[in-house]
Amino acid sequence: AVVFTILGRLEAAELAGRQALELQPNFLPALWGLGGILCRRERSEEAIPHFERAVQLSRAPFYLGWLGYGLARSGRADEARRLLAELDERGSRGEFIQPLARLQINVGLGDLTAVRVELAEAIKLWTPPLEVRFAVDLQPFRTDPEINRLYLELFKS
Repeated sequence: AVVFTILGRLEAAELAGRQALELQPNFLPALWGLGGILCRRERSEEAIPHFERAVQLSRAPFYLGWLGYGLARSGRADEARRLLAELDERGSRGEFIQPLARLQINVGLGDLTAVRVELAEAIKLWTPPLEVRFAVDLQPFRTDPEINRLYLELFKS
């Protein structure tokens, strides 16, 4: 599913994600992967139960980021912002919150300024480029010169 998504073959990616969940219904990568694919296919409401199930299994920041992304893409911005607040609160207690989690939610919210900040932080902390490529749909932001510069920086190494 990941490879198909990176190649832009979202129908095949969705099928692969669904097959993975048929084999193992609580497989975290398939839950968030299928949810992300559904969001990219403009079916965010359908993605939310997959993200919610992942969060039920693990409240790791990564899965909260995916849920926040799906909520924001579904027009549920207040719920997505509550997840950002939870991540901030956990971070203030000393827990490491990977920038990718905040980046996902801010991409969903369409917050260009926050996307710039979180993408720069993800690069600074050496987030793997393919993880960013799969986990965050930056295409709508690529017309912004700073986002485009950061995106190219991410993939140059």
